[in-house]
Amino acid sequence: MDLKGNLSVFEPIAVFQLFNLASSTGELTIETEENSARIYFERGDVTYADINKRPVKLGERLVSEGHVTQDRLDEALAQKDDNRKLGVRLIEDGVVDESTLRRVLKDRVKEVIYEVVRWTDGTFSFIDGRRSLDQDIAIDIPLDHLMLEGLQRLDEEGEPE
Repeated sequence: MDLKGNLSVFEPIAVFQLFNLASSTGELTIETEENSARIYFERGDVTYADINKRPVKLGERLVSEGHVTQDRLDEALAQKDDNRKLGVRLIEDGVVDESTLRRVLKDRVKEVIYEVVRWTDGTFSFIDGRRSLDQDIAIDIPLDHLMLEGLQRLDEEGEPE
């Protein structure tokens, strides 16, 4: 089911819920004047998300959390000609374990979702069956948890201090 729409009619949470309830697999692109995001679904769950103005890149996050040294990250980034994604390279080279990488990737996906649920103007389009070419390793995040946390964050932002 390919679909296009306007965020002023269908807010991001409603759009996410639609693809979740339909157990959709594909790429959702959401665009505003200032930013854009791509969110991938597999049978209704979120498997990957990326944002044009990305808060923190994977390697930067691994370094800032102390999982990888900057020198080791630079070495891994220099190996781009081997066609492996950064996360796969780091796991296969024994630099970081898979569970740590999964947690960091999930946190990054969550940050994208939490940013996107705040968007009220823009457009969205969904391409059925499209999968991410940028994904390091497979993850899946149940959408209901993401939506509850996203709504909670919206409520907290709206409360006066």
